Amino acid sequence: MHTYWKIITLLFFCITINVSVSLAQGKHAAQAAQMATSQTPDIFNGYSLSTVTADQLSDADVSTIRSRLTASGISYDQAEQIALSKGMPAAEWQKLKARLLGTTSARATQSNSSNPVTVDSVKRHQEKDDYLTFQKQRITPEVFGASLFTTASLSFEPNLRIATPVNYILGADDELQINISGYQETNIRVTVQPEGTIFLPHVGTIPVAGLTVEQATSRIQAKMGQSAYPSLKSGQSKLVITLSRIKSIHITIIGAAKPGNYTVSSLATVFNSLFLCGGPGDINSYRNIELIRNNKVYKTIDLYQFLTRGDQQGNVPLQENDVINFPVYKERVTISGEVKRPGIFELKDKETLQDLLFFAGGFTERAYKASIKVKQVTDIERKIKDLPKTENATYEPQNGDEFEVGSILNRFENEVNITGAVYRPGGFEFTPGLTISGLIKRAGGLQENVFTGRATLTRTHVNGVKENITFNVSRVLNGINDVALVKRDSIHIAFENDFRSDSKVTILGEVRKPGQYAFKQNLSLKDVLFMAGGVTDAASSFNIEVGRRIVDQSLHVSVDSIAEVYNVNIHDGLEIENDKFVLQPYDIVTVRRNPGYTEQKRVTINGEVTFPGTYTIELKNERISSLIKRAGGLSPLAYKKGVFLTRKNTDADLANDQSIKTVQQKTGDTTTTQAIEGDSKANNRIAIDLEQVLKAPGSLDDYILQDGDIIQVLKVDPLVRISGEVLSPTKTGFVESESLNYYLTQAGGTTENARLSKIYVVYPNGHVSKTSNGFLGMFRSYPKIETGAEIIVPHKKIRRELTTGETIGLTSTIVSLLSLVIITITNIHK
Repeated sequence: MHTYWKIITLLFFCITINVSVSLAQGKHAAQAAQMATSQTPDIFNGYSLSTVTADQLSDADVSTIRSRLTASGISYDQAEQIALSKGMPAAEWQKLKARLLGTTSARATQSNSSNPVTVDSVKRHQEKDDYLTFQKQRITPEVFGASLFTTASLSFEPNLRIATPVNYILGADDELQINISGYQETNIRVTVQPEGTIFLPHVGTIPVAGLTVEQATSRIQAKMGQSAYPSLKSGQSKLVITLSRIKSIHITIIGAAKPGNYTVSSLATVFNSLFLCGGPGDINSYRNIELIRNNKVYKTIDLYQFLTRGDQQGNVPLQENDVINFPVYKERVTISGEVKRPGIFELKDKETLQDLLFFAGGFTERAYKASIKVKQVTDIERKIKDLPKTENATYEPQNGDEFEVGSILNRFENEVNITGAVYRPGGFEFTPGLTISGLIKRAGGLQENVFTGRATLTRTHVNGVKENITFNVSRVLNGINDVALVKRDSIHIAFENDFRSDSKVTILGEVRKPGQYAFKQNLSLKDVLFMAGGVTDAASSFNIEVGRRIVDQSLHVSVDSIAEVYNVNIHDGLEIENDKFVLQPYDIVTVRRNPGYTEQKRVTINGEVTFPGTYTIELKNERISSLIKRAGGLSPLAYKKGVFLTRKNTDADLANDQSIKTVQQKTGDTTTTQAIEGDSKANNRIAIDLEQVLKAPGSLDDYILQDGDIIQVLKVDPLVRISGEVLSPTKTGFVESESLNYYLTQAGGTTENARLSKIYVVYPNGHVSKTSNGFLGMFRSYPKIETGAEIIVPHKKIRRELTTGETIGLTSTIVSLLSLVIITITNIHK
C-alpha cells in the first residue's frame, strides 16, 4: 500500500508540472506575439487590409506607404508578410506592390509622352491630384467656399498661350524673341541675365529688368538703331519683341492648408496660388486674404465676392517675393433649414443677417420667413432667440451663432374639402357665406350612384377638437338645413355601393373557367355557365348542384338545415332543364364529374424489353407483369434483379411527407428528414423483384401501375462498384464465391476514416442492404454481393476536438480528483 501511495504521489507531481509548463509556455508565446505586434511599425497608415482593396487607395496613400517602408527599413517581402497577416488577400498585395514600385515612373512617363511640359509641371499636377484627395477628407463640406478647392475641374492654372502683355515687367530668366524685318532682317533669341541685362551681337549690353515689354522695346530699338541696325532709326526696318519664355517667380503662402514657398509662373495671379496651396486652413479666413508686397498689405481679397458675384477684382498678378497670408477668421456662423445653400459662413464686421441670407442663396419656396430662430453663445451658456423679419437688415450675427430657418405649416389656411360621390372631389377655397350646397356645386355636383340619405361634415375647432355633423343630402340641396361652412371643414358623401356587400356567385367543378363572378339582377344558371366558358367533356349532364344561403329558416326549412340545395340537369348546347332558374347572391354552382369518364393514363417501359416505349393503361388494376407481356417480354440481356420503377409523387405523398416534417419539428426528431427529401428528389424510385413478379403475377410484388410510371429494365452488369472511404474507389469483376472483404481488398482496403459497421450495398434495382453487427458488434455480417451492385463505405462521424480552455478544465478536474484520492489514501493510512 505504501508503494501504491508513492506511485500516485509521483503521478500527481508529474501532471502538475506538465500543466504548469504548458500554461507558462502559452503565456510566454502570447506575450511574445503581442510584443512583436506592438514593435511592428504601422506602415499601412491604419487601413483595414482585410476590407480595403489596392484600387481604393489614392496615389497619396500609396506614396505615404512607400515613405513609411523606406523610413522603417522594411523590405517588400517583410511588408508582404505583414499585409497577409492583417488579412489582405495575396492578389491585392500584388496589385499594391505594383503600384508601390511603378506609380511615380508610370505617371511621369505618361505626362512626358502626352505633352512636352517641364518636370516642375508634372510634379505640380501630381501634387494637385494628391491634394484633392487630401482635401476631400480634411475639409468639412459645410464650410462655404471649401468646395472651390476640392473640385478637380477648377484649377485656376495660368494661361500661357496668350499675347505678350504690354505691362509685363521683365526680369531675370525671361526669354525675348527679337525679330527685325524690312531693309535689314534678323531673328535673335536672348535671355535676361541675373544682372537684368541682355547681350546683342554688334550692339552690346542693354539693361531691361524692371521695364515693361513696351518700354524694353523702345530702349532696344534705340540701341540697335544707333549701332548695327541703322534702318530701324530711319524706319526702313521694323522691330517686334515678344516673350518666348516667361520667368518663374518665388512666393510664400502662410495660413493655408499647404503653407510654404512656391515657384510659380510670372503670369500667375492670386487665385492661381490659392488653388496651388489648397485654400485656407481649417481656422483661416476666406474673406480677409492679404497679398503682402514689400512688407505692406498690397491687396485684401474677399473670396465671397467671387463665389457669389463672380467678381475677380482681387485676382491680381503676382510678383517676385510676394507673400499671401490667410489670417485666422474672426467670425463664423451656421445657417440651416429652408435656405438654398445651408452651411457655415464667414462674416465681416457690420454685416447683417440679410447679408448672411444672400450668401446662403436666399429662402427656399417653403421657408417660414416671418421669424428666424438663432442659437447664441454667451460667456456662460447658450441661449436662443427669435428674430422677426423686421430685424433681418439690422441684426449683426455674432461668432458661433446658429440660425435655423423653419418651414411653413403643411396645411391650407382657407381650405374646405369634399370627398366621395361628387365629380370633382378635393380641396376648394373657402369664401365667406359658403354652404354645403355651394361646395357640392363647386365639386361638379353629385354622381348618379350617390347615397343621399345621410352624409357627414367634420369640423375642426380652434382648440383642435373635431365635431361630427350629419345631414340629409337631398334636403340640403332643396334648401332645407343648409349649413354654413367654416375654414378646414371636410364633407364626405357616400356611394350607394358603400352600403352593399360585394355580391358574387361561385361556380366550381367541371367548367372551363371556375371561380367567382359578380352577381347581377336576374342572373340565370345558364348565364353563369356561359361566363365560365361552358362545361368540360368530363361534366355530368344529370347532376348540377346549386347551394343557396338560407335567409329565413322558420319559413321554408327545418332548423337543422344550413343551406338550400337544388339539382338541375343540363343538355347539349347548355340547354338547362329549367331555363329560367335564376341565381341569388352567394349561390354556389357545382358541376359534377361524369363517373363514366376517364382520361387515358400512360406508362413507360425502357431498357431490355422487346418493344420499349410508352403504353396506355388498359385496366384500372393493370400490373407490371401485364405491361412486360405487352412489351414483348424481356430481351436476352435483361437482368431480372436490375428492374426498378420510378413513380411521381402524388398529392397524398407530398401531404404525408409534410405531416411527418411537422411532427419532427415539434418533437425535435429529424432522423428521417433527409430520407424524405431524398425520396422527393429521387421521384420515388421503387425496387422491383421481377423474378417474383413473373413467378406469381397478381401478387403483392406485382404492383398496380399508375399514370406516369416509368419502368427501367437494366442489362446484366458483370462489375461491382466500390466507393466511399476506400483507398482507390473502383469497379471490379463480379466473383460469385467472394464476400464483401474481397471487393474491399480490390479497392486497396478501407481508409482510417471508414465506418465499417455502417457499410451498405445498393443493388441494381435500388434495394439497399446494410451490415448486421450482431450482439455488441461481435458477430458482424456483411451484405451479400451481386453483379451490378455498389458497395458504399461511409465516413466516420467527425468529433469536435477539445478547445484549449476545455483541455485545461479537464486537466484541472483530473488533478483535483487525484488530489482527493491521495488525501483519502493518506487519511486511511493514518
